[in-house]
Amino acid sequence: MLSILPIWAYIFLTVFVTGLSALRVFAGAGLPSKISEGSYHVEDICMCGIVVVTVYAQIFSLFGGVGLAANILLVFICIILAFTLFRKKEYIFKNLGTFTLFVLAAVVLMAYGSSRGYFHYDSDLYHGQAIHWIEDYGVVKGLGNLHGRLAYNSSSFALSALYSFAFLGGMSYHACAGFTALLVLVSCARIVHVFKDKKIYLSDFARIAGIYYIGNIYDEMVSPASDYFTMLIFIYIVIRFPDGARQREDADYYGVYALMSFFTVTVKMSAAPLVILTLLPLAMLISGKKYRKVCAYAGAVLIILLPFLIRNLVISGRLLYPSTALDLFSFDWEIPAEAAVTDKAYIVAFGRGFSNMGAADMAFSEWFPTWFAGLEKTWRLMFYGGLMGSVFWILDLIKLINRKENKEEDIVESFTILAVLISFAFWLMTSPLVRYGQGYLIILPLVTFGKLYITMTKELKLKGSEKFLTNAAMLFIALFIVYKSVMTAVYIRDTLRQPYYLHPQDYGVYEVHSVPLGNLSVYAPDTGDRTGYYDFPSVPSGEYLPSLYDPDDFSEGFKP
Repeated sequence: MLSILPIWAYIFLTVFVTGLSALRVFAGAGLPSKISEGSYHVEDICMCGIVVVTVYAQIFSLFGGVGLAANILLVFICIILAFTLFRKKEYIFKNLGTFTLFVLAAVVLMAYGSSRGYFHYDSDLYHGQAIHWIEDYGVVKGLGNLHGRLAYNSSSFALSALYSFAFLGGMSYHACAGFTALLVLVSCARIVHVFKDKKIYLSDFARIAGIYYIGNIYDEMVSPASDYFTMLIFIYIVIRFPDGARQREDADYYGVYALMSFFTVTVKMSAAPLVILTLLPLAMLISGKKYRKVCAYAGAVLIILLPFLIRNLVISGRLLYPSTALDLFSFDWEIPAEAAVTDKAYIVAFGRGFSNMGAADMAFSEWFPTWFAGLEKTWRLMFYGGLMGSVFWILDLIKLINRKENKEEDIVESFTILAVLISFAFWLMTSPLVRYGQGYLIILPLVTFGKLYITMTKELKLKGSEKFLTNAAMLFIALFIVYKSVMTAVYIRDTLRQPYYLHPQDYGVYEVHSVPLGNLSVYAPDTGDRTGYYDFPSVPSGEYLPSLYDPDDFSEGFKP
């Protein structure tokens, strides 16, 4: 736990400086006032920085291992940027706000949660191995032929490798999921404005969803799983996008979060529907005839996507593995089409609750009853709420389209929820494992309830009704926060005796045996399919092995 704190301090410094620099590019000379007026808070700057350093880590991985050299260069870049940025007094942490003490307490709380808990099955199956490959080699040609799961190229693994400090010779730290959760929690905590302003907005219901989700993964974020990064960033964007309408923000504000939606796709491709948010700032920029800005944002999208796509091509030979669509290239290290199709079928079937890959070809009416029957009661209720919310928001969108004049706030809110609806539908119709789409399940019913509440508050003309509804909302929020706090305290009480106060819980260790590959060898598990992080490199089974381009060197790559 304690070792996480200096790592987080280092992450904070680097992402704050790089994030502030990125915002400076798009907000220009107006950035200081935007920070002081609350357009951007410290967590917004840091989240932008996470995008920047993750892209940096992916680019660095194209040329070598992401370790000591990558960090030295990053520090050097940050020093140069800091000297440029902090010449002006108004830049210095004005965006920390009035609840710095809460932030400090949250840091300790989240560091505790990031030090212990359920270590995800897949982290010992392939997350740790993927991170280890990036640390030692960067990107390796045809790596997916060695271990099919390594072809699931998530940019979050490059981020974890950058800040793992494995080059020190000790453990490979995995603190980035917890740090991302900390940023989202700080953003969610700004819901306290309700008790001061006596007013609640749609984005505040998304904040409630964020608190609920972080509570759910508090005992899981010790693991560097890409699902947590995806859902956290998704929830964060859904919070901040509608905030912009309330704050009367310009196209650049929305553009920043639209860029984050593209970044989320590089974390996990299933988040692709979120990029529909790009249409709003694009329309604003085109209507304002700011074509140079459109080109700047298009360039930023390319910078975000290209390293991810190049890594895909190098690792699997395919642009969007395991999809065989857009198969524009023909590399001799390309993962065979039948393997890709099988892998995709397994993902779909597993998400639908089946172990038989034939479930990927089932009709909706065949697999849905089994999937729904397997849901826990809480998620069933959330699903029902999401369905009702879908109907409500579709009717709201029709109403919005037919109305001659609409307020900016209504347009932004409806557009945001449209992205949520499409994301929810895409998740449901592809691979609807709850872990893959908790954010969709939680947010949709909550923002629907929020919209109904706001509509009732505005339209009910009964004397005292608005004050009653506001007080009821404040009571609900207070009770909810108390409930989640108590549940977290119970978890902390139950895990106090675990020995993770200095270093966090590490990857698992398994019984393995050596398997020859060329003139080298890899590790295979004696039982099961997991090998953890330290037995490297490894394969899930020794039954099938690829061939090496160079029998004496892994870095030259693998053939099918």
